[in-house]
Amino acid sequence: MFLLRLVPWIGEARRYPLPCMNNPSRFRILRGVGLGLALSAVNLLGALLTVSALGGLGEWTRPQFLGLFGTVEVATGFAFIFLPNIWRLPVAEAKLRRLDVQFAASAIFLPHWAGGVKSIAGIILVGYAALHEGIGLATLGLPLVVLAVAAAAVGISMLFARLGTRRPDLDVYIITIARPGKADMKLPEISLGASIVQLILSIGTLPSYKLLVPSALYRPEIGPSLPMLAWCFIVAGALMLLGFVSWAGRLTWRAAPAQQRDAEEAVPG
Repeated sequence: MFLLRLVPWIGEARRYPLPCMNNPSRFRILRGVGLGLALSAVNLLGALLTVSALGGLGEWTRPQFLGLFGTVEVATGFAFIFLPNIWRLPVAEAKLRRLDVQFAASAIFLPHWAGGVKSIAGIILVGYAALHEGIGLATLGLPLVVLAVAAAAVGISMLFARLGTRRPDLDVYIITIARPGKADMKLPEISLGASIVQLILSIGTLPSYKLLVPSALYRPEIGPSLPMLAWCFIVAGALMLLGFVSWAGRLTWRAAPAQQRDAEEAVPG
């Protein structure tokens, strides 16, 4: 009986769809936000399960761990706005065979706003930790940690992307799905190096909580200690330097037209 009553309602819903369904760009934005938040939730659940399997949080309380996880999410989410363009460089090298792909600002700074949704989830977790642990002057150092972690993510992505552009024949793969009675379906090209970087960034919280003590991020209010800030900037600076050195001779402001078109086509509309 319930299903019979539901049928007319479904018909009415088709006649009067939600406003976002009539606006494809708005629907894509909502879909991107929902997907980003869902991925952050899955990452958090995976991190908690892994921590439990490794013996628990140890000296960390649950709010402290969530604050650490959230800080990393904010940083990587901010970096993810532009990182897909770096990860795509080996794919562009493989596709544009007669062109040496450049690390060009015009092709790199094309925003993928859906990636930044991770930052929203991270801010919520940091806020939760702040409610439990409090805030103070040291809290002003959190944006510096976010900046350093984001820079480190960019640096390591540049390194793996450069390796991929040197040997795209080893780094770039195209997966084809074959089904009986159906046409083969080719998935978009993927970079092995980019996949490794994404895995590293996804599990970045786990080694952090093992290597750090709670006092590195809590004073007891949420906020990084000076040694932690120093190490964050040392590691980030080293990775960024290595990244730019690896692209020496291929750094430019404006990409070649073919590379620029390829980069723009990869940005969600």
